[in-house]
Order: sequence, then structure tokens, then C-alpha cells
Amino acid sequence: MESLFYQSKEENQIIKYRESLELLPTYIRDYLISKEMITKYSTLIAYAYDLKNFLTYLKTNNPALNNVSIKDISVDVLDKLNECDIEEYQRYLRFSINGTFKTQNSNKAIARKMTSIRGLFMYLEQRKYINRNVAIMVSLPKIKESKVITRLDNSETHNEIKMLLDGISSIESLNIPDKQMKFLQKSWMRDRAILNLLLGTGIRVSECEGLDLTDINFSNNCLNIKRKGGFYDNVYFNDMVAICLKDYIECERLSYSSAISDEIDKNALFISNKSKRMSVDAIENMVAKYTQIILGKRYTPHKLRATYGTVLYQKTGDIRLTADVLGHSSVTTTSKHYAAQTEQNKIKAGLIEFD
Repeated sequence: MESLFYQSKEENQIIKYRESLELLPTYIRDYLISKEMITKYSTLIAYAYDLKNFLTYLKTNNPALNNVSIKDISVDVLDKLNECDIEEYQRYLRFSINGTFKTQNSNKAIARKMTSIRGLFMYLEQRKYINRNVAIMVSLPKIKESKVITRLDNSETHNEIKMLLDGISSIESLNIPDKQMKFLQKSWMRDRAILNLLLGTGIRVSECEGLDLTDINFSNNCLNIKRKGGFYDNVYFNDMVAICLKDYIECERLSYSSAISDEIDKNALFISNKSKRMSVDAIENMVAKYTQIILGKRYTPHKLRATYGTVLYQKTGDIRLTADVLGHSSVTTTSKHYAAQTEQNKIKAGLIEFD
């Protein structure tokens, strides 16, 4: 059964999505509604936002639309656009002009924004709203995938994973002001549990946010989490993660949970100092805080996930296992990010003597 947290989250997304539809012309509403059965509401909200921005751009740059509201922009306006108009919009997304050129969006961001526009034009052409799909004629920006995975260093001479876990396990040894130390000690068990969980399982920060007490099974050290694609999956953790979770649940969490007023948060695993479910932002800020204090760098939960995935692949050499544990829908995604040569492998390759 879906938890109250995920039920509430989807209900809020539906409300936000339906509100965004009211701001758009009928033909765009029809396009978005046609995708409801195959697209997540969070994606539909992003599409609605991107398409509204596109219409706003057209209105701003077309004097004939000065007195026309976004909602009333006719489909005929889109039918009269040509390839140069679409290219100019991509250029607008790339730069904002205030006397000088300033980078506004990366190629990856532009390509994502153009996906909704391409989809709209394809739909309008198929439904005979427009005569020609000019958006498909314009090439998307080239996206360069980084070959380097940003993660914590786990080399023998500078093992940041060990440094971070050792640091969070004995915060009294950290060189920080007394006032900051007292603040950290209030939520030390919770923060230690989260850091160990993220590094010990590679779950996403959104998956961590959605965890309830009932999702944990200590008899086999297993979590039941809702993955990015909407399906539920079992994730297993080691004894150290189990110890940290038990310590937190049996001690600190009791002091937070006694003041919870929202029914949705009563069963949440990780509770904030305000007696609410810890949000994605709160978890990200906590991770950044501890990594800055202990390692001198601000890392994100995604970097911890990348670290786990990299170490798992290095130790097992099994790309399918790595994909399964990380919850990737395709092994291609895992292969692209984790099966590339690591710096350590490159160094070894450079030492080979060919004689």
C-alpha cells in the first residue's frame, strides 16, 4: 500500500499540474493531457513550465501579441514559425542579452527544454493543427558526457570515504567551535545514520526522503524503497548501517517524533529539528555541511551515490549487479557512468612496459 507521504506528494503534483494547465492555450492543454497516461506528473509540470516560457518569448518578441494573453495565443502563431525562429529561441536559451552576452543554460538544459517543444510540434502536426513541424528540422545542442565520475576518493593514501565515516562517528574530535559542536550533537545520531545509509546503499536522496519506519526490516537488513520510476525495490544494507539506524530510531528519533503534528510525517524515518519529515533540501544541506567540515569540500548526496556505485563496480566487476542495486532502468545508463576506465586503471595502463 502506498504511504501517506507518496500519496500526498502525488496529490500535490496533480494540483500543481492542473493549475498550470489553466494558464495555457487549449491546444497545449490537449497535448499535455494526451501524455498523462505515459508521463509522470513531475515531468508534465516541467513541460507546462517550458511551453509557457516559449509562449512568453514569442509574445515578448512579436509586437502583434502585445495585447494578447499567453492563454489566448493562437495555434496559427506557431504555424507561421520557421526554422530560424526555433534556432533563435535556442540562442535565447543559451544567452541572455543585457548589453553583453551571458551564458544562461547549458546544452543539456537547452536540449531538455526543447524536448517539450519538439513534442508539442509533433502532436500539432499529427492532429492537423499546423501544416509543418519546423521544430524537428532544428538540431539539438550537442551534449558531451563527462568521462570522469565525481566521487569521494577511496585511494589508499587519501581515503575520503573512511575519513568521512570516521569523522561522523567521532564528532568530538572535529576541530570546530563549541557552539557549532553543540548544534551538531543534537542530531548526531540521525546525521550519522543518513551518511552511512547513503554511502552504504547508494540510494537517491529522494528515496531517502520518502523512507518510513515500516520500510525497514532489521531481520534481514533490508529497506523497501520507492524508486525513481515509481516501482518498489528491496535494498540491503550492512551491519554498520543497521547499528546506526537502530541507535537513531531508539534514541534521537523519539525526541523528534513526540512533537510531530502532521499525520503524513508521523511514520517518517528521518525527522528534522522542526519535527517534520526531512526534505531533500535538508538532507542535501546536511551532507554538504559534514563533508565541508570533515573533508574540506562540499559534496552532494548524488556524489555519495556515485561513490557507492563506483566502488561496487570496482569490487564486483558486475555491471548488471551494479545497475540492479542502483535501481537503473537500463544497464546502458550504468555502463556509461560506471564502467568507464577509472583514473587508477589509467595509471596502471601507463606503467605497462611493451618490450
